Amino acid sequence: MRILTTLFALAAIGCALAIAVAGPGSQMGWWSWGDGLTLIRKVSAPVELGPIGLPPIFTAAVLAAITGVVSFFTGARGLGAFAVIAAIAAGALGTVPLQMRADFEANPFIHDVTTDFDNPPQIVAAANEERINPPDYLGDEIVPMSEQTVAEAQREAFPDIQPQTVNAGLDETAEIVREIIKGMNMTMLDETLTDEGWRLEAAYTSRWFGFVDDFVVRLTPEGSMTRVDVRSKSRVGGSDLGANAARVRAFFEKLDEATG
Repeated sequence: MRILTTLFALAAIGCALAIAVAGPGSQMGWWSWGDGLTLIRKVSAPVELGPIGLPPIFTAAVLAAITGVVSFFTGARGLGAFAVIAAIAAGALGTVPLQMRADFEANPFIHDVTTDFDNPPQIVAAANEERINPPDYLGDEIVPMSEQTVAEAQREAFPDIQPQTVNAGLDETAEIVREIIKGMNMTMLDETLTDEGWRLEAAYTSRWFGFVDDFVVRLTPEGSMTRVDVRSKSRVGGSDLGANAARVRAFFEKLDEATG
C-alpha cells in the first residue's frame, strides 16, 4: 500500500508541476510557448482506456487522495498527508486547463479586437517587435473552423465593443488614458500627437506564459468631446481565449468611471 500511495502521490505532484512550470519554462527559454501548451494538454487531456477517457492529472489526484486517506488511517500518517496534499495540488492545478478549454469554447478563434473595423488604430511602435501575428488588421480573413471573417466573428461575439465618446477634451482624455493604462499593468510604448489626435500605444505581458498583447488607444476630438477607439491584438497565437476583448471592456469600464 505504501508503494502505491507513494507512486500515486508522485504522479499527482508531477502532473501539477507540469502545468505550473509550463509558462515559466517558456519564459525562461527552456521550451517554446507551443511546447508549454502541449505539456499542459498531455497531463490534462483524457487518455482513452477502453470505453472511457481519463485525464491523467485528475486520475492521479483521485488515486492519491484515496490511498492517502487509507494510509492515514492505517498508521502511515505522514505518507497519507503527503498524498492528500499532492491530490489537492493536482486538483487545483487541473482546473487551469479546464478553464482554458471553457474560454476557448466560449470565444471566437480570433486574436485581434478593435472598435473600428474600417480604420482600426494602427500598431506602429511595436510593428517590428518579435511576433508571429502581423501588426496589420486582417478583418477580412476567415476564422479557422468557421465561415465568418475576423470582423464578423467579433461583431457577433462582442457587439458591445464599439467606439466611445467621453465628455472631456482631447488632452484631458489622453491623461486619463495614461493613468488607466498604467493601472492595468501595461507598459507604454509610444505617445504620438498628430493633426487628427492622440495615438497611445502600450503592451500587456501575461504573468504565466509571458504572452505580449499590443494595446492601442486612438483619441479624436469631436467638438468639446473626445472619441475613443481601441485595439488589442496578441503577438502570438491563433485564439486569445477572449483576453483581448476582456481587456478592451475593462479599459472602457475604467474610462467610464473616470469621465462619467
